Amino acid sequence: MKQLAKCLTKHLLVVLFLSSIVYKVHGQQKSPLTLEASYVFDAVNSPNATLTSGNAYMGLIDLIASFSTDDAGWWQGGELYFQMENTHGATPSANMVGDLQVFSSLDNGNYTYLYQLWYKQAFNRFSLTIGKHDLNSEFLASDNAAEYINSSFGIMPSVSMNVMVSIFPKSCFGAVAAFDVSEQTNIKTAIYEGDPLSLDEEEYNIRFALHTNSGYFFISELSQSINLFNGLEGTYRMGAYYHSSSFADVLDETIMHKGNYGAYLIADQLLYAGEQTSASSLGSFLQVGYAPDDRNAFPFFWATGLNYYAPFSKRQDDVAGIAIASMTINNKLVGIDKAFQYNNEHVIECFYRRQINEKVALQPELQYIIHPGAIGGSNNTLLGLIRTSITF
Repeated sequence: MKQLAKCLTKHLLVVLFLSSIVYKVHGQQKSPLTLEASYVFDAVNSPNATLTSGNAYMGLIDLIASFSTDDAGWWQGGELYFQMENTHGATPSANMVGDLQVFSSLDNGNYTYLYQLWYKQAFNRFSLTIGKHDLNSEFLASDNAAEYINSSFGIMPSVSMNVMVSIFPKSCFGAVAAFDVSEQTNIKTAIYEGDPLSLDEEEYNIRFALHTNSGYFFISELSQSINLFNGLEGTYRMGAYYHSSSFADVLDETIMHKGNYGAYLIADQLLYAGEQTSASSLGSFLQVGYAPDDRNAFPFFWATGLNYYAPFSKRQDDVAGIAIASMTINNKLVGIDKAFQYNNEHVIECFYRRQINEKVALQPELQYIIHPGAIGGSNNTLLGLIRTSITF
């Protein structure tokens, strides 16, 4: 089965590549095939981490191919998307800091795998996407929070740490339907396999059969763009999700609850915009997530932050930011003789990202983690980190 999947993947890439060459030869202005590659890596130092002090390195290689049926002259609105990844380096959250929220979004270990493979068909204001798909690319995402490195700003732990979801590093099969009610309003809903499994359980992520033993994950989100505060643009998202599997009670594992669910709110709001001759702006974000405490260890999460874009007149592509994220531990699990001794874990992150040129960006930053792991005896940890992003 693995050999067949590898063979099909190789043939798919060959077909897309040859199609691109054919259209180039025949004078097409735009190739239907788009190829992208990037390398992102983090260098970390922590002089007083809870588990062990020192340095760590993590890297992520991304290879992406997308094929447009529009540009190929086949039919309108079709896109085939293929993404492979390689992660390598240390796993410092588990082996150095001991934090729950995972301070780097690259933290994964040494794996090479298929990350996404899906087809999207757009019909005017409606679109349908089917395949191996990253839920966080469509749902639970904040534009301003995406500038930060800590994993909690990408996907709320009130979701990702309570139920199994199709996110980095392991996606699974799903179907996403989206409808643009207007230019300002969008509604989307999706269904995914109930358990993506791990890369240790499913090496390379090349299984092409539905895994239904763990139920299904359903999610819906409403997005509304509106101009507030003297006409400054904002985007507000609210959503809810449901997992159909059974979940153990947090106090008595012999008691099983049918299903799991939660809700969330995300706001991205522009607070200041410079004059037409300046790209400077101040953006803000707020993330709030809730899940019931009878079956979830992490029932509440909030985060907020400020981003200053183009802080200097000669640095139009730079951005600086500061944010805080707080994850609540279920009170039923907190105590001297219980799994946790603190009822929260906080992280404060501040960064400055400098765009060196079109291909290279450097992002030095500091993170201060309060109650890492929410366990007694843990040190509040200061991290120094530099992220380098290179696109090809």
